[in-house]
Amino acid sequence: MRFTLFKKMLISLLFISILMVGGMAWLVNSSFQSGLQDYVNQNEKEKLALVSEKMAPLYSDNNTWETLDVEQWKHILHQVFIPSMESSKAGRKFDRSRSDRVLKKVYLLDRKFNPIFADFKPRPKQKLLKVPVKFEKKTIGWIATKKRNSISGVLEESFYHQQQRNFMWIVLWITLISSVLAWVLVRHFLTPLKRLEKAANALQDGDYSAQIEVYGKDELAALSRRFNELSLSLLRQKENREQWLADISHELRTPISVLKSEIEALQDGIRQAEPKYIDSLHYQVQNLSHLVNDLYQLSLSDAGMQFDVSNKIDLLALIEKNCSQYQIRYLEKNIKLATQFSVPSPVYVKGDEKSLIQLFSNLLENSLRYTDAPGQLIITAKLTQQSIQIDIEDSAPGVPSDALPKLFERLYRVDASRSRLSGGAGLGLSICETIVQAHQGEIKAAHSKLGGLSIAITLPLSAV
Repeated sequence: MRFTLFKKMLISLLFISILMVGGMAWLVNSSFQSGLQDYVNQNEKEKLALVSEKMAPLYSDNNTWETLDVEQWKHILHQVFIPSMESSKAGRKFDRSRSDRVLKKVYLLDRKFNPIFADFKPRPKQKLLKVPVKFEKKTIGWIATKKRNSISGVLEESFYHQQQRNFMWIVLWITLISSVLAWVLVRHFLTPLKRLEKAANALQDGDYSAQIEVYGKDELAALSRRFNELSLSLLRQKENREQWLADISHELRTPISVLKSEIEALQDGIRQAEPKYIDSLHYQVQNLSHLVNDLYQLSLSDAGMQFDVSNKIDLLALIEKNCSQYQIRYLEKNIKLATQFSVPSPVYVKGDEKSLIQLFSNLLENSLRYTDAPGQLIITAKLTQQSIQIDIEDSAPGVPSDALPKLFERLYRVDASRSRLSGGAGLGLSICETIVQAHQGEIKAAHSKLGGLSIAITLPLSAV
């Protein structure tokens, strides 16, 4: 038999409810029995006090108990303990039987607890209800009876059994109500888990749009909200993956189609194998090679490739070296490349030298590819106590404001047709972001004061 969470919680609540109801019933019954005994004993004590008041004057007339008449003793007990009844044979017979029972349970003792009319010797540990008989503020004797430790008497027993039956019905009704309430509450508390299970099954079947209705602010509501966030995250990842695959296939299709058409033209004799056509084929192969290399770099980062960021790198010297390698190409395109470092050199960061070279090479390549001639590119540095900020700003053309947040998305182009003609696949800035994040840094895009694009890179400093 499979015990579901519903059954476990229901059985637990029922067990606790029955245990508590049974315990409370036992305690209430015990308390009631004890209270009834105390009430009966207190009632007996009050009657003994009345007997004591009536016996005191008899002692004052004789100044001793020896001359006390037993009939006087019976008459006083009869007045106190025997209720008045109609004058009839049945009534008189009942009075005599009651009187005999009273004489057997109520005792008149002297001041030393010796019995006067009955053969009674109290034991040392015997519990008695006793009331003193006083004369001139002196104790001259005692009116005593045995203390009741159990319910006795027809009236008391009838009342006690009636209350027990009432307690039994109360326990049964409370148990029934507790069972119904436990079933309702467990069902109510497990409803969010049922919804969560249904949504999880939908998620397992590939329906990433499954959402759970959230009610309240308890732990189950928090879990439901986290599940909804997970579902949306998986949905976004699925959409990004599908878009990623579509974009990659599109990017690969373009150079392959060009290569295929040009090779077929050569095969069919439409074109001769002249150097310009061979150069065109080589150019398309280079574009395809760059695209495959960029995709490989991104796949390594997605697979969790770790950069060796334990080396101490002179960042400004690395940037100067990169710029010197691009200086000739920038001059050929009539773009002025300059570095304006107002911070003292060297400035060390913890990083991977190869990936940092790729980072700044990608940025310099982007500016070279997309900046109009004549133009300029200026690299500046700002130093704080814990980090260094490198700003790379180029001249026109600029980037629309709505495109700035999307520049680091994979395969995103501001102008797709122009970028494709320039050989760009929209992966360079995405690779840059991966490298910066691996170095615990931050990269942002903004409008440049020169009219183009500004890239700000912040990297933590290395302790010298």
